[in-house]
Amino acid sequence: MIGNIANVVMNFMANMLRSLFSFVFDSINNLFQLIYNFAKWLGDLLQRLVQSLINVLIGFFQVIYDLIRCVLYLIYMIGVLAVKLFLVLWELAKLLYSFVVGLGRTVASLFYTPKQSGGHGYSEMMGTIFSKMDALQLNVIAYILLFIIWVFVAITVVKIVGTMKNA
Repeated sequence: MIGNIANVVMNFMANMLRSLFSFVFDSINNLFQLIYNFAKWLGDLLQRLVQSLINVLIGFFQVIYDLIRCVLYLIYMIGVLAVKLFLVLWELAKLLYSFVVGLGRTVASLFYTPKQSGGHGYSEMMGTIFSKMDALQLNVIAYILLFIIWVFVAITVVKIVGTMKNA
């Protein structure tokens, strides 16, 4: 009987201690589970907040980067335009120079008097022909016709060059 009472008391005490330790273990387990879930939630919240902040900063700097890129492209295209304009003006100056030189040579040829040269006999022959034609006075008409032909050729060349698409 005392053995039974001691057995029952020991079983009761064992069950009580088991229940108490189970309660303490479950409470500590739940507490750490709660702390873990809170830390996980806080980490997710911080990750979303930092990611949003990074996205805003990236968007801001992307706009600044695009603006700088546009300004640099504008400066580049202004440079390209300046080079093209310089090339057009250079070609126009060359064309004007060629026109003036051609006109000067044509006007100078109106007063051409052949001279004797030591290299060949054609100049002497031309001098003889010019001296004989002076009596007929056809050399002035020839010079005027030469000038008219030169102007006609110049105008025709300008028209041809003007009609070219990719010249």
